[in-house]
Amino acid sequence: MYKSFIEKKPVGMDAKSSLPYELCQKYVENIVLVTDEEIKSAVAILYRAGLVVEPSGTAAFAAVTNDKIPDINGKNVVVILSGGNIGKDELSNFPD
Repeated sequence: MYKSFIEKKPVGMDAKSSLPYELCQKYVENIVLVTDEEIKSAVAILYRAGLVVEPSGTAAFAAVTNDKIPDINGKNVVVILSGGNIGKDELSNFPD
């Protein structure tokens, strides 16, 4: 979706539907990018806290914990964690 926002058109999406792009254009103000390492760290932090969350489901948490969201200090913040589609074998690849 990031490339779509830059090019102002759907990029790399199924040509049959531009609905996801159109909805994001209407409702999304900004896109924040996180690295694979930041996501891996987020998975590990959450796992140590007793939560099993798949990597894609930790992206927002990774953005918050890596100070990529401006102006949130002193504010109540909600992060939606989703997806438990990760097993013990995959979790062993994440940092302690």
